[in-house]
Amino acid sequence: MKRRLNAWMFQLAVALGLIEAPQLQPVRVHSDEQRRLAEQRRRR
Repeated sequence: MKRRLNAWMFQLAVALGLIEAPQLQPVRVHSDEQRRLAEQRRRR
């Protein structure tokens, strides 16, 4: 219950502009080509 109330208060504060919402970090997605090149480097 306490966690829900805390999350609700945080969302309310963000909606009112009192605090800034945390920014998510980008996640790198490796392509098949990058994976293949990495495997070739390991084999040498």
